[in-house]
Amino acid sequence: MRTLIAPDRDWPYHSEVISSRTLRAGEQLADRLGVRPGTSLHHEARECLDPGGRSALLVCSWWRGKRRPHVSYAAEVQVTQLDEAQSHALGLTVDTVAYRLVRTRLDASGRPTETADLILPMDRWTIRL
Repeated sequence: MRTLIAPDRDWPYHSEVISSRTLRAGEQLADRLGVRPGTSLHHEARECLDPGGRSALLVCSWWRGKRRPHVSYAAEVQVTQLDEAQSHALGLTVDTVAYRLVRTRLDASGRPTETADLILPMDRWTIRL
């Protein structure tokens, strides 16, 4: 069991990009990033592995243009049911309940630079913020 205490830190172990593409912002992503719906966004899904090589969490990130530095972040914890792709990557069954930590990175003026969903299996994580 791991404890997440710093949702903005880089993952210290091996991780792999499992998906990378460009897409158009829907209402929810547009709101999270402060852009208009339909804006072109970059999307990356990354599988983070524990030291033993087991899938520990998924990080799905979205940003506009070139990745920019951030100085702070906001985070909100929710729960979600894993979809087929998430459950396959994490080695769990579809509809397994997991934590969904919504993290938005902010620049010095408080504008979003990137948003991400961190998907953490409940059987592997506790969250302490």
